[in-house]
Amino acid sequence: MENRLTPKQQKRLQERKILDEYHKLVTEQALEPLYQSILEWKSGTLPYFELTELIHLFHKKNQEIYKDFTYTDDKNLLLVAKMKLGRLSEDDIKENKRLLEFWGYEESTSN
Repeated sequence: MENRLTPKQQKRLQERKILDEYHKLVTEQALEPLYQSILEWKSGTLPYFELTELIHLFHKKNQEIYKDFTYTDDKNLLLVAKMKLGRLSEDDIKENKRLLEFWGYEESTSN
């Protein structure tokens, strides 16, 4: 099916895959501390009421992640995703140099 897509559709599909991968990464990074807390609760070292508070805090964080991926300008979010996943092209870097620098991106000097 992908070979029947126009180049523009193929590009959009590839961008969607990058965004999905980045969304998964961000969510998993937010989940990891909660997972560790659940293990602590299960072993008896974290009280139940603290775990429920941490679950609540994760839920709030997950809502923010959802908003970021639902309401953020796709172009900027895609650029962030590419940067965080190490997938910036030379064109991405050239066209967005100032914004990337503002975000803390440092181009590799191993060319």
